[in-house]
Parts: sequence; structure tokens; C-alpha cells
Amino acid sequence: MMASSGPLARSALLLVAAVVIHVGLLSHMTPAGVVIDPLVVLAVVGGMVGGRGTGASFGAGCGLATDLIVHTPFGMSLLVLTLVGYLSGIIAEQIGSAGRVARAAVASLLAAGGIGLFACAGWLLDLAHVIEAPIVRIAIVTALAALVAHPLVERAVRWALVIRPRIVTGREGRSLGG
Repeated sequence: MMASSGPLARSALLLVAAVVIHVGLLSHMTPAGVVIDPLVVLAVVGGMVGGRGTGASFGAGCGLATDLIVHTPFGMSLLVLTLVGYLSGIIAEQIGSAGRVARAAVASLLAAGGIGLFACAGWLLDLAHVIEAPIVRIAIVTALAALVAHPLVERAVRWALVIRPRIVTGREGRSLGG
């Protein structure tokens, strides 16, 4: 049944899975005393795989879900993660067809930047619990999580968007391996 589903249904399923992982599993695991935010990583990878428009859509969905979980003014996460997804799409266009390690490193930096952007928004709104949080530790832990989880998340986003891997062709124009 999911094979005939459109990208919107698959993306919604992926978002629900990320929220369940965030609330059910990662909120209880605190490496270095902080919680990893998988929704930032999903917004970043959504932008890197699908481009700026898709990244903004993934970011908006992740931001809306985050607004329902985190105790911040409603819409703050929506705005921040929409920007993160959009900027990830722009940066992905600039790096072109980089290797897997380079894409994972860029996703890691973008995830840390997303945490920083969230902290800046909290500072602008004078939210004491955001300003007093260990932002640098949260950014580092989220960046490391993005670096490690990038291949899996990228594969899940490609599945959600129904993006097929490129087929490498030989000199004669025939596809290899199949």
C-alpha cells in the first residue's frame, strides 16, 4: 500500500517516526547532559536531498512538530526550522555532487547552525530557559548525531520523496549491475 502512496504521505510518516523517536527514545538519552534533536537533522537532510522548496516544507513540518513538544512561543520552531531547511537546500545546490562524507559533514555543520539559530531566536524573544541552556553542548551533540545518522536519514528522506538512486552507466551506455 505504501508503494503507491505519494511523497506527502511518506513524508508525514517519516515525520511521525521522527517525533516518536524524539519523544519516546532520545528524550531519555542525554549524552553530555543534553537531548539530541532529530527534527533539526530531518529538516537539514530534507533540504539537502530535496532542494530549497522541499527543505522549507520539511522544516515547516519539523518546526510545527517541535512547537507541539517544546515549551517555546508557538511558531518559533516553525520559523527557525523552515529557514534551516531552506538554507540547507541552497547550500546543497552549491556543493553539488559531493561525496557521502562531505555531505554528512555539511549536514553536521548545518544542524549545529540550526541549534544556533534557535538560540538566537530565543535570545531575541528573551526566553530565559533558551538563553540559559548549554547551547554549545547541544549544538556539538546534535552535530555529532547528524554526522553519524546522516546516511540513514538521507536514505529515509529519499524513500519519502520517492527519489531513485542514480544508475551508473558504462562506456557503452548500458547500465551496470543489472
